[in-house]
Amino acid sequence: MKAILHLSSACNLRCKYCYAARTEHGTRMTIDTAKAAVELVSREGRNSFCVSFFGGEPLLHFPLIREVVPMAREVAASRGQTVAFRMSTNGLLFTPEILQFCSEHQILFAISCDGNQQAHDAQRVFPDGRGSFTALAALLPEILRSCPHTVFSAVVTPSSVPHLVDSMNWMWDQGIRFVAHQLDFSDPAWEPDSFEVLTRQYELLGEWYLEKTRSGEYFYLNILDDKLKTHIKSDFNHAPPCDFGISKVSVAPDGTLYPCVRFVSDDPRTGDFVIGHVLTGFTDARQNLSLKNLAPKPICESCAYVGRCIHYCGCNNFTSTGEIDTVHPLVCEHERMLIPIADSLGEILWQEKNPAFLAKHYKIDLSRFPLLGEYDLE
Repeated sequence: MKAILHLSSACNLRCKYCYAARTEHGTRMTIDTAKAAVELVSREGRNSFCVSFFGGEPLLHFPLIREVVPMAREVAASRGQTVAFRMSTNGLLFTPEILQFCSEHQILFAISCDGNQQAHDAQRVFPDGRGSFTALAALLPEILRSCPHTVFSAVVTPSSVPHLVDSMNWMWDQGIRFVAHQLDFSDPAWEPDSFEVLTRQYELLGEWYLEKTRSGEYFYLNILDDKLKTHIKSDFNHAPPCDFGISKVSVAPDGTLYPCVRFVSDDPRTGDFVIGHVLTGFTDARQNLSLKNLAPKPICESCAYVGRCIHYCGCNNFTSTGEIDTVHPLVCEHERMLIPIADSLGEILWQEKNPAFLAKHYKIDLSRFPLLGEYDLE
């Protein structure tokens, strides 16, 4: 089981698409609350558990991280368990000391980067409105030297869509090889025209994927690789479902438990999604909400892609429709457009018996693809 520790709501950025109200100073998690959360997931986790550092910006509270890591190892050792560590960060506060600590303790992290300067600075800004691209780009060489398998998480919005392929080329030139795109379906600026641009960018990205794979390059691009996985694994032919608080839990700074990071916010509606507290454990709401999220959705029953799309993501549904079990039409349109593009790539590379493709999706060479199992980047 994974505990996602929201160390604070404070952040050094004011990203325009952020679902939470970020401030310079926010409620901070105490070491006692963190320990209670670790104890909780350790009891639930059987042989292993995971601790993920989240925010706000978790590196604003690096001293707390330094306390939590050895404490979590002690808890794991006392029960004969193993513990893994993850972190989601904007990357702007990395120092040689912090990078060394992450390397020594095998903390895998995902860095938020929307792509090239035009895409990134359109949304990811400092409190004074300045873009954060230049500051992050200056740190990338040191970050990638220390942690070459770093995942870069890019939010796709109507403003960034025209730069999607250019952004991938820029990332590639920096040495970035693991990229996870996440569409912001809640953005009201999505229009038919912007979706047409997205379709064309995906087609071009497919050509990019084909070229890199044929050249023997090893990389991970979630929007295509995840869809290829659902096609290849035909024995279950299913996208990895969100169990909504069963295998992972988000812990607010005050210890309140939620099924996902998106519910740790100032939105008053999120009060309906509290599933417990670190000091008292889980309530019945945990199981009830999970069952509601996983229940078949009538609108999806006749769709050929029902086992391969992201309709199961209750958090995505909530932010785009206000209900965890109601799928936004844009999600349907997106998946029906993307999946055939991915499938056509898979057919071509399978017919060619491409070694890089086979190593990624059939032989699963973890020396080249150490993060293939890390689809959940939180």
